Amino acid sequence: MEITNTGQLQNPADALKMPGNDAASLKNEFMTLMIAQIKNQDPTKPINSAEYVSQLAQFSQVESLEKMRDNQSSQMVMMENLGIVQSASLVGKSAMVPASGLQLSDEAVDGKVFLENAVEDLDIQILNQQGTVVKTVKLGAQQAGDIRFSLDPKALGLTEGKYELKASATLGDSALIAPTYIKAQIEKIHFSSASGMMMAEMGHGLGVVSVLNISEVS
Repeated sequence: MEITNTGQLQNPADALKMPGNDAASLKNEFMTLMIAQIKNQDPTKPINSAEYVSQLAQFSQVESLEKMRDNQSSQMVMMENLGIVQSASLVGKSAMVPASGLQLSDEAVDGKVFLENAVEDLDIQILNQQGTVVKTVKLGAQQAGDIRFSLDPKALGLTEGKYELKASATLGDSALIAPTYIKAQIEKIHFSSASGMMMAEMGHGLGVVSVLNISEVS
């Protein structure tokens, strides 16, 4: 901060824009310059004290805002750490998450289909990496809600590998595609700084999903 050619101090808001400055240090510098200017004022042209009071009020306001911002930052860090600690208890548990692709091994995989309306027929089509339907699990007529299913690779004659699921439903002349959910073990929990969300790394090749997308945990 400096005194301009007109003998007036720079506006506090303009001074605060300078990199590396904070309200507290600028306020102290302002007070030093103000005292120096009062000592060296022209007795015939006394300084208007109202301007100093106004600028001091601006510094105090900015100083309060800085403290509020620092407190908010500290609270955010505490909440993030608390969220990580709480979410860490999910590791090792099984969770149902929205997914259509999965990795099959030799163990059965549970899942569900969500239907907004009752349907006359519901099929779970299993597609290989080439997009070819290799198996179809027929679930028949179903009411609205969560429809559970289980995929046993041995019983279905499916080899180990990556597959896609497609839930096809029919209602009269209409063909519907319903969302599928897969149950898998939560292998790891981490916080994503980019999205600001807690993420879960899932088994069965489901990848990383937000913990907010977990529909149930068991």
